[in-house]
Amino acid sequence: MTATLPEEFAVPTQRFTIYPFERNVLRGKRGTVITLEADALTFMDGIPITGKVEVELKEITNKRDIILDNLTTASDSELLDSIYAVYLNATCDDEHVDIQTNYPIKIELPSSIKDHWEERQIYRGTHPDQKGRPWVKDKYSKFVYGSEVAEKPNSGFGFFSKEKKVVVSATHPPVEIITSRMGWIKCARILPAAKADAVKGTLRITENTVADIFMVVVLENHGTCLPARREKNQFIITGIPLNEEINIVGIGIKDSTFYFAGRTTQMTKDKQEEELNFKSSTVPAIRKRLRALG
Repeated sequence: MTATLPEEFAVPTQRFTIYPFERNVLRGKRGTVITLEADALTFMDGIPITGKVEVELKEITNKRDIILDNLTTASDSELLDSIYAVYLNATCDDEHVDIQTNYPIKIELPSSIKDHWEERQIYRGTHPDQKGRPWVKDKYSKFVYGSEVAEKPNSGFGFFSKEKKVVVSATHPPVEIITSRMGWIKCARILPAAKADAVKGTLRITENTVADIFMVVVLENHGTCLPARREKNQFIITGIPLNEEINIVGIGIKDSTFYFAGRTTQMTKDKQEEELNFKSSTVPAIRKRLRALG
């Protein structure tokens, strides 16, 4: 198995203190807006909450975040093209808090995600610590789309009444997500058929450091990350669609020193080999290098 990135790289968790008997609007640093209606939260046994509630929020808005938070882009055996994920948790006096189903939480997506929207589905994380775990279809959440006003004849008199017509389109992003569960939520789609059904190749990456190495391959044109497994001084990544532009990312640590190596190439063979040369670096410098992934 490849190494796990240390917590220094993880996407920061944002924390809020709220009073649950009031309506609360929480604004994340990446543009996510969380709306909790008054009395939406209760203890797990249904008892109302009268004290303060601590809310945790984590926003995953790009491929760099996916890598640095050790998240997968897979559902069962299918690869996902991910665009956004959010983690939401709440506690009161160190006890976990639940959501009343008749007061769902509203999650407004960041404008940066809406501007590049293509039709997606909602997936849910299987565990609070979602690192390395697959995603499943989310039955506790749904998209709420915008509406347009349409006119229809009023029976028999020729007058027109107005009604809202729901718009569901790949070019019309949802207004928000509503959910009745805490935890991880991801907006993604199964990798397009042309890619998913393409001939797959295996990539072998050689490196000669003595550091513990985290290795991943990112598809250039999709929010898809493929993990590596280690065999001695080689990392092996399988299931890469041929003729796809890929980014190879390696991050290492040894005696509190960090190392980085990266390469952009094309997967042209069903069995392909690459070599990475690692250089010492720092957490801020590695984060900056990974911005190029988008």
